[in-house]
Amino acid sequence: MKTMKKIVLAVVLVLALALPVLANPFVDVPLNHWAYDAVQSLAAKGIIIGYPDGTFGGNRAMTRYEFAMAAARGLAYMEQRIDEAGFATQEDVAMLEKLVQEFADELRLLGVTVDDLKRALGEQSEAIRALEARVDVLEKYHEPVLVTGEFNVSYEAFSPTAADKTDVSFEDETTLHIAADINENTIAGVDLIIKNTLAGSDPEVTADNFYIEYVDEEWFVRAGDINLYKDDISGNVGLVLGDYQPDDPDDDDDYDLDFEGVYVTYAEEDSDTIFRLLAAPNDFYSVRAEWEEVSVAATWFPGVGSTFYNVGGDLVISAGAQTDFDESDVLLTVEGGYGVLQGGYGVAGELALEASDDVTVTLEGHYITDNFTPAVLETSSFDADRMGGAVSATFDLSDEDDDDKWTLEIGYEYDQTISTNTTGVATIVTNEVTGTIVYVPADAVADEQALIDLAYYLGDADHVAGGFAVFAGYDNYPLNDEDDEDESYVSANVQYVSDTARITGVGILSYKWVEDDIAATLKGRYDSKGAEVWSVLAEVEWAMAENTALTLGYELNTWDGDETGGIDDGRGIIDTAGTITAELNVTF
Repeated sequence: MKTMKKIVLAVVLVLALALPVLANPFVDVPLNHWAYDAVQSLAAKGIIIGYPDGTFGGNRAMTRYEFAMAAARGLAYMEQRIDEAGFATQEDVAMLEKLVQEFADELRLLGVTVDDLKRALGEQSEAIRALEARVDVLEKYHEPVLVTGEFNVSYEAFSPTAADKTDVSFEDETTLHIAADINENTIAGVDLIIKNTLAGSDPEVTADNFYIEYVDEEWFVRAGDINLYKDDISGNVGLVLGDYQPDDPDDDDDYDLDFEGVYVTYAEEDSDTIFRLLAAPNDFYSVRAEWEEVSVAATWFPGVGSTFYNVGGDLVISAGAQTDFDESDVLLTVEGGYGVLQGGYGVAGELALEASDDVTVTLEGHYITDNFTPAVLETSSFDADRMGGAVSATFDLSDEDDDDKWTLEIGYEYDQTISTNTTGVATIVTNEVTGTIVYVPADAVADEQALIDLAYYLGDADHVAGGFAVFAGYDNYPLNDEDDEDESYVSANVQYVSDTARITGVGILSYKWVEDDIAATLKGRYDSKGAEVWSVLAEVEWAMAENTALTLGYELNTWDGDETGGIDDGRGIIDTAGTITAELNVTF
């Protein structure tokens, strides 16, 4: 905390303002002037006293001599403050030293020198440093335990009801995120989840996401909840370790590796070698060594009792490499693994090429045998018994002088089984061409864009007869005038899938009363082949207070799937229920 106003602030204000005393003696500074209070405060400190004729002359430039006078009075004021408070900050001292050195000649005429400054403040330096060190310690450990959290209570009912939507539900959940500083190297945390405290029965209390973490110059150790992206591990494209859980659309942190266990890294100072240990009991145990762009690893998958694998165990020896070819416009990542016990193997790679300032090309490929253990689940990056790849190119279509942004991405993806059926034919899993055009205007609001998305199916397991799907839409087009303090947006899109001849459409109108902190959303949906051809949702969100929001909504005919963002084969109206919702959310 600063003990006084910085002298530089006084000087800056002096350059522009008149400085009346409390009685406002300056006739050219009106009482309703926007800077009157600041001027009055500085005048009261005696830093500047105005001109003999009782004016300030705010539009007149100061001379160096007048500036020096202000600095000298500022120094006198600071010395007085030191006498009263007993200390000044290092920042104050340094700032005044620069000021006095700049105007040394003028100040010398006033009898003020740098030596005067040092004598007045220099002896404070040790005390200042000790005080600031103590403040740093107190700021870090004053609250060694930090508790944040959320409280959510929700109500749901149905009118009209549907086959599996008849019951009324009332639920509440409180989550406490507890983080504690154990020492300067160690922290620990845990989430406490308390459910149904308002339901009239015994609440359910659980603990989740526990972790303890130790960090120093060479070691990083974390036990408990481990969250990693596959890019965190050198040379890893997800063939052996990566994407072991389904995508969660409600989770912003959709990690590739998310498990309960231990994660350790060790790297000597100034060394390019990193050793890693990853262990999830009953799931996998992996030891890795990385040298700049190359890595090797040994991973044991127990198999029995594993939540990641439903086959027998295997010891996998893997190696990976990643290189940008001396910071060129090419990035290559490859990974291969061999199952020692079952004899399976797999290899996968990615090549990203920046062909020019406006064009980026990406190539992917993989070959995975049917008995390669780490790639057998749907939730993995790769499936067993697969070979295939993809190529895509992204083009920046915008002109250099145009603030609008146009991009085009085109690609082709192919994937098939390695094994064949009784007639000797392999199963084509994916075989499609895709194209996407995105337009973002220069003055776009958050997430405003136009999108055209196209997929052309050449015949695969999901689209035997081939066909195509197309999506076109515009998200968050602003409707309000520039002078309107409130916010209103409209989004609209349509999608057609040829092999089912299904047409779906969505329209969204949102309006926010900024001053009242109320946002209303109205959604209309159309589905030519759904449980009903139309669906509507109305929702109001009210920010009742800071960190407190109440949401009320009603949806007639339930919509499932994406409403915006591109092709979604599965989107549509799934039942004719009417869903009433109310939700209160508090964060702290």
